[in-house]
Amino acid sequence: MKPRRERSGAYHARLGPLVVIDWILVVVVCLVPIGFIIVRSFGRADPITLDIELTGTLDSYRTLFSDAYRPILIRSVSLSIATVALCLIIGIPCALALSRLTGRKRDLVLVGVMLPSFISFTVRMFAWQGLLATGGPIESVTGWQLLFRPPAVLLGMITAYVPLFVLPAYVSFSRVPIELIDAAADLGARHGRQLRAITLPLAMPGIVTGAVLVAVLSIGEFIVPAVLGGNKVLLLGNILSERGAGRDQPLGGAITAFMLSTFLLAGVFVLLYRRRAARRHA
Repeated sequence: MKPRRERSGAYHARLGPLVVIDWILVVVVCLVPIGFIIVRSFGRADPITLDIELTGTLDSYRTLFSDAYRPILIRSVSLSIATVALCLIIGIPCALALSRLTGRKRDLVLVGVMLPSFISFTVRMFAWQGLLATGGPIESVTGWQLLFRPPAVLLGMITAYVPLFVLPAYVSFSRVPIELIDAAADLGARHGRQLRAITLPLAMPGIVTGAVLVAVLSIGEFIVPAVLGGNKVLLLGNILSERGAGRDQPLGGAITAFMLSTFLLAGVFVLLYRRRAARRHA
């Protein structure tokens, strides 16, 4: 029988071509289109023909950070931060409770968490529009008119992204060794102390991954503000769709570059955190 190292090497050798194909797809499908639009951010659009002249100018970035678009930029970042914070508040207890379940109960709750993902995202947002509309159930009960205002957009993003946060957090919580918790209980640590000293630190990589995933997706959100915000709550995704898609491609490229920079910073943060956590528990 071959040693494990030789078998592992042969296995990776067989999978090597598949990895190459994956990277080719990533380059063709993602990197080339994104690189193309970012290159155009350093040009000017002819106001009549809409042709792009690459001049190396930074006008589109100055426009993005100008007084006209700064409120939209701040609103996008603020709603993204608020979405992440509320997903943490709602999702951590849910993921922790889910990790403590076993058997059929856990399976049923997991299905309940994932079930909204099997319904069209747009359909879910239009359902919320009906609930939040003037004279709708929520206004009738609370007296609050939320539709086409920032709270409605925030509510829509929370309901959309909480499941995406719960799943990686649940996986991390479920991997915390129960022996450590039992040992802490035997030594007199109460539930709160067990949570702070053992469970949360060990589950933090999954929590961070879920938070970054929510932040990355929410900052470029388009459907939620379009349906629940109307033309009154514009985010970067709406500006990218309305102006960057055709009329002002340099501005669209600048918005794309800004979003991509946030994605890269989030990825670097997760990588550094995971390396630090690995060294700490080595």
